[in-house]
Amino acid sequence: MTARHTAANDDRLPSGGTARAWKIGAGLAIGAAAAGLAYRRLSNDHGHPPQVAYPPLDTPKPVAEDVWIVDGAPIAPGGLTLPVRMTVVRLANGDLLLHSPIRYTPALARELEAIGPIRHLIAPNIAHWTFVKSWQAIYPEATTWGVPGLRDRRQVRTSGVRIDRDLQDAPEAAWADELEQGLVPGAAGFCEAYFFHKPSRTLLLVDLIENLQPEKLPPFTRMAMGAAAATRGTTARYLRVLIRWNGKDAAAKIRTVIALAPEQVIVAHGAIFDEGAAERLRHAFAWLLRPSR
Repeated sequence: MTARHTAANDDRLPSGGTARAWKIGAGLAIGAAAAGLAYRRLSNDHGHPPQVAYPPLDTPKPVAEDVWIVDGAPIAPGGLTLPVRMTVVRLANGDLLLHSPIRYTPALARELEAIGPIRHLIAPNIAHWTFVKSWQAIYPEATTWGVPGLRDRRQVRTSGVRIDRDLQDAPEAAWADELEQGLVPGAAGFCEAYFFHKPSRTLLLVDLIENLQPEKLPPFTRMAMGAAAATRGTTARYLRVLIRWNGKDAAAKIRTVIALAPEQVIVAHGAIFDEGAAERLRHAFAWLLRPSR
């Protein structure tokens, strides 16, 4: 990747050690993407095998009182084929919060409107914002929340996505009685907001944990994501690089998350933790919290 390419296509990069961390993480991601594209040309493994996703798709499925998941059609970042999921929370006043919106469809919108009015669109990290614009077009009065720095990223600015409010490292007034909230920092602008629905003891994450099921993935995606540990219910190795850079702050925040002792953990990619969630959460972040020797 040349300096000109980086300046033209990516956001402003931090300098010094953080830039090195960004390059390592980006290199891993770009390498996986290039390999994925090459493999797809050779293997005829393109398209979205139906087993990748979690049907029924594009329809709300209740997982707790006032909490639904909506599984979408597989996405294909960098040639990989991955399932993706949105979580919907109904607040005490009846308003709906869409956490990590998936693709908009009129049928899905009608089903959600039957549950409550759509008032909040949440982009919980620097990757989970790409479907927001289509929801904004239909629900312009909904408030769009994004992690700090998301609004300044080149891709976001050029896409026309509107970020109304930055998420804070504390619950927002609109949902403070029902949701805990915090930010897990990383290098190169990475940040993920977590949410904890107190009434149901449900933790909402997107990429901090990936729990892809190998048997549901096409061959190259299975190989690449297995190598990245994204099939093990933990943090993918390419993301660990960025989180370790802010290791002390990130570890402190992850300890806060674990202390919530959730009864289920919803992730954006793969199977949710619906049994033994608190213990599985501790195991998922052992790579960060394990005492150094």
